[in-house]
Amino acid sequence: MNKNCIILHIPHSSLVVPEEALHQYDADFLQEEFLLMTDRYTDELFCLPYASIIFPYSRLFCDVERFRDDSQEEMSQKGMGVVYTKTHEGIEYRKVTSEEKEKILITYYDSHHQKLEKLVDENLKEYGEAFIIDCHSFNPYPLPHENDKTQRPDVCIGFDEFHADKELVLFLKDCFESKGYSVKIDSPFQGSIVPLKYYGRNKKVRSVMIELNRKLYMNKLGERTGNFQKLKADISEIILRLRRSK
Repeated sequence: MNKNCIILHIPHSSLVVPEEALHQYDADFLQEEFLLMTDRYTDELFCLPYASIIFPYSRLFCDVERFRDDSQEEMSQKGMGVVYTKTHEGIEYRKVTSEEKEKILITYYDSHHQKLEKLVDENLKEYGEAFIIDCHSFNPYPLPHENDKTQRPDVCIGFDEFHADKELVLFLKDCFESKGYSVKIDSPFQGSIVPLKYYGRNKKVRSVMIELNRKLYMNKLGERTGNFQKLKADISEIILRLRRSK
């Protein structure tokens, strides 16, 4: 695999809300929601010598990994679709008019996906393939809005069978396990992002999701722990092994 075909997609690391949208928020809820809902430091853990697309705003403002159309998005029923209006406990904290929502979709959501699609297009043209690594983290325990309440591993690997064969996923699982991490596949979260242009249509666009348990690298206050640099080094080595294997 050519290293240049790898794309690191990092959608949930930011704590930033655009200034023009701050009026939509009840500030009393923001501090806890930022701590629980942000994939904090994933932009640092996955700061590696590959192309990357990092969404610069908080998912509490716009979640670029949700479906654009709320009718297709399960989490929209919980007020956590592409534009969040409720906390993880289902408490409304934000009012968004239809006009404001449409502006968010056009200005932020669509532009992000256009960048991802463009980079995939370029990689297919230049290298004949594109390999997306969808970079996330999760809480050590299930939150009320989450469907999977099972015991949480150190690492979750998500994939879609059309865009990542089982052999590749099992190889990645073995890489993490060889470092001493417990691993589940598609649990507690499933799938991995693929631009809709290619979803279910082009197997040359491969994608796997790597979700890290936050207990591995940060404490309950959101501060890095002593294991941070080791985890980052392990991720770098594992992606290098993955690249050399395929």
